Amino acid sequence: MLGLVEGSDDGAFLAWRTALHGLTSDKDVAKAWRRSRYTFAHRLGEALTVASHGRPAMEGPLIYGVWLRWGLLYVGQTREGERRLRDLPVGESHHLANTFPPEIWHKVVVIAWPRLAEAERLAGVLQPDLVGLALEHRLQNELRPLANSERRKSDGSWREVDWRASSSRGARTAHAVDDLFHAVRQVWDEAASRSEQDEHASAVCRVVFPETLLPQD
Repeated sequence: MLGLVEGSDDGAFLAWRTALHGLTSDKDVAKAWRRSRYTFAHRLGEALTVASHGRPAMEGPLIYGVWLRWGLLYVGQTREGERRLRDLPVGESHHLANTFPPEIWHKVVVIAWPRLAEAERLAGVLQPDLVGLALEHRLQNELRPLANSERRKSDGSWREVDWRASSSRGARTAHAVDDLFHAVRQVWDEAASRSEQDEHASAVCRVVFPETLLPQD
């Protein structure tokens, strides 16, 4: 049997495996399970991207975060928000959903940073992809999200990420986005504190609670 990490619940692990066996117990049931999961992932992708309730579509360069109930799990950025955010819960070209399925995500925050006034000062100075990488690096360095904090190794183990020692493009550009980063961080912190009951419409930020999109029956 797979050895579980210290402090984990063997009963919960066995219950998870048993439930998955039940949800895929024969060909027809497995087909229904696959379709149900994609329906939810598609619904979540729509909620993250499509224009609605007076809010513009979330597209182009974006920075985003995913929370579990205990706190921040992942910080990412993209130049193609409309594609990346739709794929994020599907998991075919993004790794996060493979380990932490979107059915257990508590909150997703998306910020269209080019719509902030501070971003205008960087237009023509830095390419959008570099700005996105710099914002991602600084958020990860300050917030230390779990899924970004380690990298897999070829021997099956993990190595910790040292953002301060990084020589990545984002790290090298991070110093050049101070004003924009502070503006992003202000929006981020406000969004991170928001609950499901909060009513908020913004062209810059979108907050989605995936659990509210799950089938209720």
